[in-house]
Amino acid sequence: MKVFVTGGTGFIGSHTCHALLDAGHTLKLFVRSKAKAKSLFAGRVRSVVVGDIANPDEVRKGLRGCDAAIHMAAMVSTSKGDAESVYRTNRAAAENVLGLAVEAGCKKVIHVSSVTAIYDPRAKKLDHNSPLGVAKNAYGRSKVACEKFARDLQEKGAPLHITYPASVIGPDDPGLTEPLEGLIANLFGLGPDIPSGNQYVDVRDVARAHAALLGKNLRPGRYPLGGHYVSWKTLYATLQRLTGRNLLLLPIPGITMRLLGRALDALKPLMDSGTPISHEAMVYATNWVKLDNTKTLKDLGISFRPFEESLVESIRWLERENHITRVQAGLLSRHNIDD
Repeated sequence: MKVFVTGGTGFIGSHTCHALLDAGHTLKLFVRSKAKAKSLFAGRVRSVVVGDIANPDEVRKGLRGCDAAIHMAAMVSTSKGDAESVYRTNRAAAENVLGLAVEAGCKKVIHVSSVTAIYDPRAKKLDHNSPLGVAKNAYGRSKVACEKFARDLQEKGAPLHITYPASVIGPDDPGLTEPLEGLIANLFGLGPDIPSGNQYVDVRDVARAHAALLGKNLRPGRYPLGGHYVSWKTLYATLQRLTGRNLLLLPIPGITMRLLGRALDALKPLMDSGTPISHEAMVYATNWVKLDNTKTLKDLGISFRPFEESLVESIRWLERENHITRVQAGLLSRHNIDD
């Protein structure tokens, strides 16, 4: 198939593109930077179009000649000044790409959503049947709005699939996405010992899931990509064992972290520090609701590689790219391997 791709130069996007190419598909990348696309794909992709996902005319033109589409692009920012733009851009992009792809007669359309779109701290679990989420910040609300639009298309019979990646880690991130930034923070040497945990999925497994969705004849569905649930205590214990370092944990009640997030939210109009700590983020961190992968594993016939494997390769990549030091990588440092 010839696949129209947005977000192909991002972390999930670049790995998904390579997986689709390996599966024999041809791609048309809809990007902001042609130079970045060429550097990432080294001649593997011939059709690269520069355009704006929020511009329907440009999207409509880009879709010409394509019989499938995958929408992965999104504007991500926690800055108060970007809030309106984040919501407006992401909602318009979903309406343009998904709506126009269906209108153009694409046989398969994939919307890469997020756990944020279905997250509710009161839920017992999250899965393909979960209702819309209750996010309050601009990015979260935009993902919920995009989710509603995508589900409306499904209900009208559109050949559209939705995926929900959890915290994505792994090597070869063209930028530095939030979960990998979080991993860097975990390696500083001192971490909060808080309740709950997180779910991590390898970017290459996310890419394989997307390739499987294009390759299989499935009814339109929703597919959680939760990978593995890991408590914060287990995460730090695993990091200590793999790196050989002594990582100190400071016990902090969950309510304290949530109150800290609320305090920082109140200060943002006066001081936009760019900190990832917010009330909503701390609700996730201290009250994670597990994402059930049952439908994904059954329908797509894939499995998630071991969490430790993803963690090791993430840390080694972070050091190679100088995002962390030799000391932070510890036993996983390339210097230890070379020596």
